[in-house]
Amino acid sequence: MAERRRLRPDLRRQQILEAAVRIFYEQGYEAASLRDLAERVGINKATVYHYFESKEDILYHIVDRVGGELLEGVREAFEAGGPPLEMLERMIRFQIGYMEHHVEEIKVLVEEKKSLRPDLYKHVRRTEAEILRLYKEVLERCVRAGRVRPVHITTAAFGILGQINWFYHWYRPDGPLTIGQLADEVVGQLFHGLLPRQTG
Repeated sequence: MAERRRLRPDLRRQQILEAAVRIFYEQGYEAASLRDLAERVGINKATVYHYFESKEDILYHIVDRVGGELLEGVREAFEAGGPPLEMLERMIRFQIGYMEHHVEEIKVLVEEKKSLRPDLYKHVRRTEAEILRLYKEVLERCVRAGRVRPVHITTAAFGILGQINWFYHWYRPDGPLTIGQLADEVVGQLFHGLLPRQTG
């Protein structure tokens, strides 16, 4: 197979990762092969091994990068400070906004990380645990400030993250809601519930 024109190593590496995201998204990690990936990129299978040790190595680089970007954004929203309810809203809006251009990566992270060997899986879970810790911390601050009723903090944090992490199943950019409208809906439902607000 004739390979495409030579690229700088960093660009070729990124090209392989981007193609892997798409093929893992479409076929699932287990069903995808390095041969499929090489053909998608337009290179020989042997060339893939020049940049990555294995298919698992590629998967790890994808989920580690996505998890790291999510953690960085959530942490920045947390560390920006201010009233705790505003902090919580910033964190939620960041995660929903991130999904707009990373639906495929999020699906790969959520569904395929289980295929990693134990040490790599443990590293990815540590990143997720830190995101959970930040949500628990800001929820505790909200409760202490009287802005959120007393709740089971861990359940509330998992509930928020579970809802956000499930959006990749159904959200489509050409659907009825923009990403901003989706964030408005989620924040409104989380903060005010589904029942009509009492007046008078």
